Amino acid sequence: MLWIAVGIAALALILALSALAKVSAAARELEDARMEAKRAANAAREELAEQLSVTRQLLAAVAEGAQPTREMILEGQLWRDVDGPEAQRMLASGELRIVDVRSPQETAGGILPGAILIPVDELESRKGELPNDGKRTLLYCAGGGRSAAACDFLTSQGYRELYNLAGGIGAWKGPIAREDQGSRDKRS
Repeated sequence: MLWIAVGIAALALILALSALAKVSAAARELEDARMEAKRAANAAREELAEQLSVTRQLLAAVAEGAQPTREMILEGQLWRDVDGPEAQRMLASGELRIVDVRSPQETAGGILPGAILIPVDELESRKGELPNDGKRTLLYCAGGGRSAAACDFLTSQGYRELYNLAGGIGAWKGPIAREDQGSRDKRS
């Protein structure tokens, strides 16, 4: 009878330890899920704050007389896409800084006259080479995607009056300079 009681007690202990392990695992999973939910909520909060900031900046620009495009408002972007002819008109009408964000291999075939060469993958470390003075700045690449990303990055850093050459250098029908004809690569 004693052996039966010990056996039952041992079985009860094994079942209790198994239940404890399952409860501990469930508690860890619950804590992990809670932490993931907290991270997701914080990320959503940050994204909403960023979107609200962009919306406020667009509204402030409207109050100052600017006319954001429908695309700017719907996309939540603080820069404009321009086509080749519009970019040429901007250049002809006055002060315009031009930034080529293509790679050195791409710029070997030619650049827009007077362009500053800062490859997009170097933009974060070299952004100080671009004065944040409110001067109209046209960014371009081969097709318009990398320069759009560069515009997004620069607006997040407080730059304004940025324009993306939609379609990239292929949309440009004006003069093209060879890189060695006075282009300005601001690298030291």
